[in-house]
Amino acid sequence: MRISVIGAGAQGSGIASVLANTQEVSHVVCADIDLKKAQIIVDKLKSDKLEAERVDASDVNDLVRIIKGSDTVINATLPKFNLAIMKSALESGTHYVDLAGWIPVKDSIQKQLSLDEKFKDAELTAVIYQSGPFTLNVVIKYVVDRLDRVDEIRIRIGRTHVREESKEFIPKWSPAWSPEMALTEWAPPPVIYENGSFKEVPPLSGLEEYQFPEPVGSIPVCYVDFEPVHTLGRFIGKGVKHIDLKQSLPRMAGALVKMGFAADNPVDVKGVKVAPIDVILALTPPATETIEKMNATGKETYGCNLAEIKGERAGKSVTHTVYRIFGFYENYERFGTRWAEVALPAVTTATMLAKGDIKTRGVIPPECLEPKPFLVKLAEKGMTFQESISSELPV
Repeated sequence: MRISVIGAGAQGSGIASVLANTQEVSHVVCADIDLKKAQIIVDKLKSDKLEAERVDASDVNDLVRIIKGSDTVINATLPKFNLAIMKSALESGTHYVDLAGWIPVKDSIQKQLSLDEKFKDAELTAVIYQSGPFTLNVVIKYVVDRLDRVDEIRIRIGRTHVREESKEFIPKWSPAWSPEMALTEWAPPPVIYENGSFKEVPPLSGLEEYQFPEPVGSIPVCYVDFEPVHTLGRFIGKGVKHIDLKQSLPRMAGALVKMGFAADNPVDVKGVKVAPIDVILALTPPATETIEKMNATGKETYGCNLAEIKGERAGKSVTHTVYRIFGFYENYERFGTRWAEVALPAVTTATMLAKGDIKTRGVIPPECLEPKPFLVKLAEKGMTFQESISSELPV
């Protein structure tokens, strides 16, 4: 089994680490526009399965050179390259997996879904947005299949590191993944799904204190424009009336967004045109450097990806709460990457596609997978979810 990974940053390096330890995978191409970054991954992992290549992710022909002959390509670079890599997968006869959409999400989804018929005609599958909290969509589908009707889906994403910021009097903004995505994801108006239509709400709005299971605990969350609302509203069915998503907000990122530093429109600074976001990105340390420092401390921080699904079964109102609690340092110790929540679903999907275990063709989000086979494979890799159910009495 041959897998190509485009992007050698925080996520790509984690995916390569998991692939290197996946028995059925025989060859992994780690490709990035910066060959040195890709080579660092190969040298660090010390696996004869891996090879480093340079690739321009905006150039379809260059991508085909790398991808051709692969069973699946995993897109771990910036989502602005999604369409180019999808087109190269079509030309190469290769299945495709990516991690997120570009901004604004509503436009990114439309453009990617527009390739659905081409992937079907080529007998290929592109699984989009298959990583991290977005993998909850598969779990949500597993619950929805057991309900007669769905009323509400509320997704909550919490991280304890948000609480840790106050321990350092003057912290540096240094996200542990793509700084560009970590900042710009908070800038667009978030979307919620209400009674059959999508509705925009103000950025950074909907603040609430949400009680996650311990050890995450109570954390402030607010709306963010993430892919699950857009795709679940299109694909989940069962009469769902409301879908929203809130995430714990790093206050420094929120402040930078409010000041306009997520903007890419140039502003005049003493006669020089400068895009505010370029200034921030030039001063922010690489995510891989931040991750190395975090791992060196050995300190644990926790995350929780959670969804509440309210609906009806056998005439009774019922609420399913599904969630996964994880430790970032524990992930590093077990899987070789803090971002196992991203790497494990992406690798599981990629290998299932390569083996023919996923039969659906076209461009699909995670909730369009058959949930049970996927969740079983994910559990075999060490990633499991919990479920609690409450219902009206008498049952």
